[in-house]
Amino acid sequence: MKGFEELDSMWYPSRFGKDDFLGALNYIRPSKVLASLSRPKKGKAYRLSHVLSEDLAFRPTHGAFFYTTSLRSTDYHAPFRPVSNNGLGANIGRMELSDHTGTHIDALNHISINGKLYNGLDASGIIGPRGSSSLGIETTPPVITRGLIVDMPSIRGVDLVEEGPPSQKEIDKFFSENQIIPEEGDAVFFYTGASKLWPDHDRYARLYEKSSGIGMEAARWMVHNRISISGSDSPSSEITPPEVDEAMLPVHQFLITMNGIRLIDNMKLDEIAMDKVYSFLVICAPLPIRGGTGSPVSPIAVV
Repeated sequence: MKGFEELDSMWYPSRFGKDDFLGALNYIRPSKVLASLSRPKKGKAYRLSHVLSEDLAFRPTHGAFFYTTSLRSTDYHAPFRPVSNNGLGANIGRMELSDHTGTHIDALNHISINGKLYNGLDASGIIGPRGSSSLGIETTPPVITRGLIVDMPSIRGVDLVEEGPPSQKEIDKFFSENQIIPEEGDAVFFYTGASKLWPDHDRYARLYEKSSGIGMEAARWMVHNRISISGSDSPSSEITPPEVDEAMLPVHQFLITMNGIRLIDNMKLDEIAMDKVYSFLVICAPLPIRGGTGSPVSPIAVV
């Protein structure tokens, strides 16, 4: 397929073996974890996720986010609750949400190509009404590695990159100018400026139809450099509409399904990019939802 020639080749079994479920997280070896943990020197932490609220922008296929207070301190009285001598009260809430709500990580069972998931598994055979029998998000371990940011607005001299994905030349030049050498197992995230639009729900919602993000050239660069995980502050992480004609989410297919590189969508990268912190320890642990196709996450960057 023009622009996505990899689609015409045999892409499974995985380079990590036919029974693998870690994908590119195999690149994060114990030595990488320990080296990454030694990076912070200032003790400052950045939260790389957005606040969840009922008025957030969402993709129709994901659905809205709902939160309700299901138990209040004032409910602790007869006849609803026995009254305690110590005056106990408690507040508890319940949520309804997609496993792809807000800032979230995609599992390897999320995207298929002609009915095949990562490592060539048959989607119809493992995806059921109660989740997935294989490749679920519970098989994605906590991620602890070095994180890098590609600051696209800085590269192009704008506040918001609305069109065009980052080129390999731009990526290489940016890292060179900031004296960063990408290494095997790194996490690489792309800042477009979309983070700042999150509070403007109507405007952010329009990014689901048209926004900048990762293109095929950057995706190939990450596979070549053995990047472990990626993502962006745009809704789909990849550029929308895609560069590949008559295709849908080709970067997701190439990175997740063919190469086992998970994506974190809707990241909050404006604060850390504003501080020009482009290299840091990143920690991200998805909720281990059995059979889940993803999980809301709140990645932490520490410098």
